[in-house]
Amino acid sequence: MADLYPVPFPDDAAIAKLEKVSLYKLLNDDEDEAQRLFQVCKETGFFYLDMMDHPKGKQMWEDACTACRAGQDVLPRVPMQEKKLYKAPAGVRVLDQGYQTGAVKDNGQPRDSEMFMVPQSGMFGKDATSFQLPFWLAQHEGRFKAAMKTGNTVANIVLSVLERELQLPQGAFTSLHRLADSSGDFLRVLRYPGSDTAEKVDPLRFPAHKDAVSVAILFTWLGGLQIVEPQAAPAGVVTVPEDSWRWVKPLPGCAVVNLGDAMEVFTNGMLKSGLHRVIKAPGQQRVHDKYSVLIVARPEDQTPMKAFKSAVIPEDSPEQKQAEVFTSIQWGNNKIKALQDVIDKIQSARRGKSDKLERSW
Repeated sequence: MADLYPVPFPDDAAIAKLEKVSLYKLLNDDEDEAQRLFQVCKETGFFYLDMMDHPKGKQMWEDACTACRAGQDVLPRVPMQEKKLYKAPAGVRVLDQGYQTGAVKDNGQPRDSEMFMVPQSGMFGKDATSFQLPFWLAQHEGRFKAAMKTGNTVANIVLSVLERELQLPQGAFTSLHRLADSSGDFLRVLRYPGSDTAEKVDPLRFPAHKDAVSVAILFTWLGGLQIVEPQAAPAGVVTVPEDSWRWVKPLPGCAVVNLGDAMEVFTNGMLKSGLHRVIKAPGQQRVHDKYSVLIVARPEDQTPMKAFKSAVIPEDSPEQKQAEVFTSIQWGNNKIKALQDVIDKIQSARRGKSDKLERSW
């Protein structure tokens, strides 16, 4: 485990103050802990989840570590042309499958980052009998399935608490996030190659954004994730002052959990989707390859993306009542396309050409 933390997090980095929520207490219906989680989700949507105080959490931590090891095994050594053969199928998708990277160096290594996605529907859903991972990932399929299964369990623990605090019927959220549903859920392993500490940080290579998901569960061992204080990013604002960004310090045994835009939609903005970005690691951590494992829960594909009704969720405005309602899969596809368009425009304006990802649509 020590090799996942090769260098300590720097003492002089400006760190975000995140609440640490106990999985054990949530599972034991601790109302104070549920209220604390609910309050965090109304303010920032970001929190640490202590995975070591309950067997289900410990299992997920171990599964995430093994998924990380799989990434360490394949991403640096499999040739780029081979990795790029693992593509997402065409059509309305949410980046739940395939390999992605941006600019590639002359030595065949990614300049900034690379990632692969394993679709949950391909492991557990209706596609499970026909879907096949590429040979360089197939050897690790058992690890990925274990991590996705425990991830779905943990995501639904959080969702069950939120539906209760929102005075919704039992199952209002959890019935939309079942393991075998077609929903665009995925496990993603990301690699950010190490770089010289003197290299200038370029945050616009992948701009600040929010996730088109319900719940995102991140395991990471080196710095790079940044968030802003709520007052620095009011609703609708994506551009914030550079000095407002704060590092999220990885804590051993904890996942970093954030709500995505789906939860804002379902609650008419009562719950908050966390604005964030990922840049080069701070201090001496930057010279080391950074790996992250991300497991997300999204609503079932045909879920109408509109607010639920309860005594505490704000009612729709007249404009909302007239607006078109998309299904979850179309809504997610629209959100991802919009983010990709922003990235393409930034790169085109700065370089006269685009370093776009290879699209699957």
